[in-house]
Amino acid sequence: MSYSLVTDEEFCWVLESIEPARTGRLAEQLPTSEKGVYMRLRRFDGAYVSRESADSGVHCWSLTEAGNTLVAEVDLPPVDETDLEAHFAGRSTSINPNALLHEIAIQADEWVPSTVLYEALPYAKSTVRKRLNKLHDAGALDRDASRRTNHWRLTTTGRERLANADDHDPRDASKRIYEERPY
Repeated sequence: MSYSLVTDEEFCWVLESIEPARTGRLAEQLPTSEKGVYMRLRRFDGAYVSRESADSGVHCWSLTEAGNTLVAEVDLPPVDETDLEAHFAGRSTSINPNALLHEIAIQADEWVPSTVLYEALPYAKSTVRKRLNKLHDAGALDRDASRRTNHWRLTTTGRERLANADDHDPRDASKRIYEERPY
């Protein structure tokens, strides 16, 4: 099981094949909800994607130069020659808690603000927030609520959970998602 439903590269790869596209059209091609696709598009807006608004307020999305470069740098076959259902088969349709632990583990600082996690993961803030709180309640994370934004760090339990995880990085199936942080 991968820690992300769709990598950034795969997301742009599919959009490239149907651009300009409405959110719903793109969601039909990907193993995630329309809301999840919209959240990712909003996160990418101005970076990997741009949007044109119709009079009705509906957005049509296209890749920017940076989005096209991202797609060009990965080794993916042409979308029209790919069975997308088979390509995305086996991916979880909900957030993997190890994805949050992994994102915290790979950050340079020991304490990671929630905002960093909201930006790093293609899920709604409320979904990330709920999962963080569940991981805190389970003892996998420490929370520092003394600042305006909560900050999180891995506990021994969280590090052990990642060390024992069988999840793999979707960009490199030979690598597990957790790698020990250099101290």
